[in-house]
Amino acid sequence: MLRVRLHGRGGQGIKTASQVLGTAAFLSGFQAQDFPLYGAERRGAPIVAFTRIDKEPILERGPIAIPDLILVGDETLLEDSQAAPICGADALTTLLVNSEKDPKDLREKQLLPTVPVTFELTKLCLKHLNAGMILSTALAAAAARLTGMIPLENLIEAVEIELADIPPEKLRKNLDLVREVFELLDPVVFKEREEGEYSPSRLMILEQKEVRDAAPLITATGNMNLRKTGNWRIHRPEIDFEECNHCMICYARCPEGVIKEDVEGKPEIDYDHCKGCMICAQECPKHAIKTLWEMDYEPQSQ
Repeated sequence: MLRVRLHGRGGQGIKTASQVLGTAAFLSGFQAQDFPLYGAERRGAPIVAFTRIDKEPILERGPIAIPDLILVGDETLLEDSQAAPICGADALTTLLVNSEKDPKDLREKQLLPTVPVTFELTKLCLKHLNAGMILSTALAAAAARLTGMIPLENLIEAVEIELADIPPEKLRKNLDLVREVFELLDPVVFKEREEGEYSPSRLMILEQKEVRDAAPLITATGNMNLRKTGNWRIHRPEIDFEECNHCMICYARCPEGVIKEDVEGKPEIDYDHCKGCMICAQECPKHAIKTLWEMDYEPQSQ
C-alpha cells in the first residue's frame, strides 16, 4: 500500500488535491481512499489530507501516521510545530516541498529525515492560473507522477471529473498545468515497509459515559490567547514608521484586535495572533503598512 499525506493551508486546494489523486488512482485500476482533516479554521489555517492507494481492498482507517510520500504545499509549515508536516517521516519517506531552495540546504535548516524533492509549484500556478495560492491540481499532478503508478491520461480524466463545475477555460488552464508538472518530475522508487509497522491494535470496548463526562467541554476561562493563530498567516503586515502618523486607523479596523498602542503611542502588531488578513494595510490612509510574504521574512537579530 502507498500512503500519501498532503499538507497546506486552507484555500490552497489540499482537499481537492487528495480527491484528484484518489480518483486518478481509481481510474488506473487501484483501490483508493482519500479524505481531509481540518476543523472550523478559516482560510490560511494549516490543514492536512490523506490518500491511500493499493491493489487490494483498503482496510485501514484514520490519519496516516507513517507516510510513504509527503507533499508540503506551503514551505512555512516546516517551521510550524502545530502543523508538524514531517511528523512520522523517516528515511523511507519521500518528501516534496513547494520551494525553490536547495534540497540539501533545506534538509539541514529544517532537520528533515531525508533530502527532499524541491519543486517550485507556485511559479507554475502563477504561469497557468494567475493564482499562486491555488495548488490543488499542481500538487495532485506532482503526487501522481512521483508514485509512478498513474498514467497521464487517467490523471487528466480525474481532473476533469473533480473540476467539472468550473468554467471550460479555467479547466483547460488546469489541464495545461497538470501536463507541465507531470512532464517536469520523475517517478521515485518506494521501498516496502514491514507490515509490523501497521499491525492493528487489539479490540477495545469503550465504557459508555454520561454526556457531561464524555463531551469535550471547555470550562476554563481566558484560554483563547493560548492558541497562537499567527501560524495561519501567509502574508505579514509590517509598519513603516517613517510614513506612519499614528492615526491608529489600523487599530480600529483590525478584526482580530491584534493591534494595540505601545508606550510611545505607536501601533504595535501582535504577530503571535495576527492571521495576515491585511485589512490594516488596505485601510491605512498613508499606505504605511507593507505586505510581505511570510516565507520571505527573516527575523532581525537583536
